[in-house]
Amino acid sequence: MSRPRLTLIVNNDHSCSQDAPRAVQKSWSNKLDPYALKASAAEFWSGYFRSRFNSPREVALFCDVSFQTALNWWGAVTAPTSHIALLVMLTDPDAPAYFAAEIARVA
Repeated sequence: MSRPRLTLIVNNDHSCSQDAPRAVQKSWSNKLDPYALKASAAEFWSGYFRSRFNSPREVALFCDVSFQTALNWWGAVTAPTSHIALLVMLTDPDAPAYFAAEIARVA
């Protein structure tokens, strides 16, 4: 049994217009500084947790992490890892808007 093969079919009867207006291409690095985002992530998350929860203990219970970890997030010492970020984004419909507003505020 042979493996399926990809076949490229070219139609030279229709030319591609080179004069068509194109969207201006901007790289993400021009819109958002990844280093600055990483450097301020702990502060963003601390603000989010403080706005949604009453204490680090509530954060620890919701995210199923140790109290010390929640305390580090609360105090902007560290930021959560990706699975916690996904948990927040999937359970709080207002979270994306909160972070978008924070990023716009500091930009």
